[in-house]
Amino acid sequence: MGKRFRWVFSIVCIALLALGFVGIHWVAPYALLQPGRVHLDISPPDYGAASEVVHITTEDGIELVAYWTYPKEKKIRGTLLFVHGVGGCKEHFVPLASKLTESGIASIVFDGRAHGESGGIYCTYGFYEKKDVSAVVDFIEEKQLNVPLGIWGNSLGGAIAIQALENDERIQFGIIESTFTDLPQITFDYKKRYLQGLGIRWVSDYALQRAANIADFVPAQVSPLQSVKNIEQPIFMAHGNKDKNIAFKYGKTLFKNLKSIEKTWYTVEGAGHMNLGAKGGEAYRQAVTIFIEHQLSRSTIQKPQ
Repeated sequence: MGKRFRWVFSIVCIALLALGFVGIHWVAPYALLQPGRVHLDISPPDYGAASEVVHITTEDGIELVAYWTYPKEKKIRGTLLFVHGVGGCKEHFVPLASKLTESGIASIVFDGRAHGESGGIYCTYGFYEKKDVSAVVDFIEEKQLNVPLGIWGNSLGGAIAIQALENDERIQFGIIESTFTDLPQITFDYKKRYLQGLGIRWVSDYALQRAANIADFVPAQVSPLQSVKNIEQPIFMAHGNKDKNIAFKYGKTLFKNLKSIEKTWYTVEGAGHMNLGAKGGEAYRQAVTIFIEHQLSRSTIQKPQ
């Protein structure tokens, strides 16, 4: 009986190790790279805004699908570029973008690579996406609006926006919500949360490096914490103090290291990861509006030559 038990136990252990290897070597890397595509059946005209569907080609030939949304009658006073979170889509920002047209603000909301209706196979968390944002900025500049341009990103979108602000000085201000400090750390955090608190750092590091090899990017270079040290544009940064997805302390660390002289921090009391507007209510909306209006009215904003 003892030999039989040991034999069965050995087989079970081998099977578990094999399953674990498959999970770490194959399943986890592709889960990171391909978070899933979502598309909602809404568009700016559903909210009374004028818009057009546009297709923007990135530096490496990927086609991004976007809505260019603009005021029907008012003069365009400024432009905002919206960046959604992981597993999200451009439609998540459509209601907000449409509402802003009432204040004379045009915007572009787009599906990131490997998301929504856009092309691309892999999400790289800002490594390539920051250059995708520059391609979107190129499109906006072709409009020759000569108005201030800002970027608004939430969660992963916030991390991409931070990297884009460092990479492209044509983006003149930013609104950053609920984002992380660096990719290896947040990969570990998410893995630990999915495994009910089991934290083994080498497991997440191995899966992330596998993902990097597959998609040809460098995880260590996906670091909003390093990027904020080089950002000088005005920034509004917010985080919910009950965020269970991305720790509140990460937002505070980013803000502390932000080089910008003109920067605003907003703690949304009781908010989790995706409900800053709902929890923050009118006070939060007013704070963001005041920041945007100040950026649009500043006579000192000039495009880099």
